[in-house]
Amino acid sequence: MDLFSQLVPLSFTFVLVLVRVAFFLFFMPLVGTSIVPAPIKAALSLVLSLILVFSVPYAVEPPTEIYQCLLLIIPEALLGFSLALVLRFIFAGIQLGGELVGMQIGFGVAQVIDPVTGVQSPVLAQLTYLTAFLLFLTFNLHHPFILALGEGLRHFPPGSLGLNSKIFLFLVREGVTLFVISLKILAPLLAIMFLVQLALGIVSRFVPQINIMLVSFPLTIGVGLFFFGLTLMLIPKVLSPAFARAVGLFPAILKSFGS
Repeated sequence: MDLFSQLVPLSFTFVLVLVRVAFFLFFMPLVGTSIVPAPIKAALSLVLSLILVFSVPYAVEPPTEIYQCLLLIIPEALLGFSLALVLRFIFAGIQLGGELVGMQIGFGVAQVIDPVTGVQSPVLAQLTYLTAFLLFLTFNLHHPFILALGEGLRHFPPGSLGLNSKIFLFLVREGVTLFVISLKILAPLLAIMFLVQLALGIVSRFVPQINIMLVSFPLTIGVGLFFFGLTLMLIPKVLSPAFARAVGLFPAILKSFGS
């Protein structure tokens, strides 16, 4: 009976940790999509929870009522979702920037099924998204987020969280990140394409014999793809401060859930 009384709080604590970690992983960019099979995501959540559960300073006694259990589980789920949403804002900004770049170049019609969202998306949007995620894994940028998740369990253990309306306003304000990142990616190419269109307009004005419609399509695509390749070099410089800021936001999100 004594052993059972010790195992029950430990098991309940592990369940709360698993809920927080699972909602974080299941809503992460790319990892939380249909590309990764659900059994793999579940196994990854279990393994990561088993590792991070040792960061919890004390075991949580399970309440006797079901609604009390839900009051402990729901904040954990919302916290994991909120942490993943901050990452999704960054990658959504990258994808939006690639989509706008594709429209400027003339690739707006060239669309394929996006495996991340399951809907049609421009080719260049997927290219920028997958490039950003590859850099995210290559430079081990996921390590600070996992460490922040573990530190959150240590300073804000399961059972100590509450619901606060400020977290929703905080996440809405952070949605601005999506447009800021997309603008940083789009701005250089947008200026170049404006100059190309201006040059074509001047040529059509002074040399009306040239069929500017036939010339503009291959020229716009060629110049656009060339400078788009150069724009990809800016992605690490855009991503690095964005991810550093996202890691810095984790403590603010945790404090918003602190009861």
